[in-house]
Amino acid sequence: MKKLAAILMLLTVWFGVRAEVAIMGERVVDAARMAEFVSRHNPDFDPAIAEAFATVGDRYGIRGDIALCQAILETGWFRFGGGTAVSPDQHNYCGMSVTRRGLKGASFDSIEQGVTAMMQHLYAYCTTEPLPADEELVDPRFSLVSRGCAPTWEGLSNRWAMNPDYGSLILDIYSRLAGDTVVRRIEVDIDAAPEAHEEAPATAVADPIILY
Repeated sequence: MKKLAAILMLLTVWFGVRAEVAIMGERVVDAARMAEFVSRHNPDFDPAIAEAFATVGDRYGIRGDIALCQAILETGWFRFGGGTAVSPDQHNYCGMSVTRRGLKGASFDSIEQGVTAMMQHLYAYCTTEPLPADEELVDPRFSLVSRGCAPTWEGLSNRWAMNPDYGSLILDIYSRLAGDTVVRRIEVDIDAAPEAHEEAPATAVADPIILY
């Protein structure tokens, strides 16, 4: 089901038709693939960040794989260069509290706390529900959001950032992540594979078919 969802999204991108994508939902890409994707652009990337986006996103019911792509956009592939307002030691992956040029932005004690703050901010935008049980509020700007005003990634445009294409830029990065994960690694189960039938003939397909 996860593969099917990613394939459908990719097809809509390729054919120029894309329904708006909900911020909340089940993650498609696992943490290892997320880390590998970022590491191709930044060899110094800490895979613990990808793991946090996966696990914290799952706790909040938010697409951590797409949130990672938002952080890629905000931090320049987690290099924190090229005019990015925050530094790596702040664990601020979304420019939180950088409301005007020259501000340093919010700082957090750990990777998980920084990712949690970002997920909580997304949560404020996409739903009016209270935080999940046992979750402590660490987002310093949570109360400033008009709750539920942007249930989709596209809805963050001109809200999270004053850019009309902000949501589309996030999803463009995600389409690359999902394409790398799904299109190049779709494995089709073969019912007649030897694993399923001990009496399979020598000419049976021994390995899954991989579509490129």
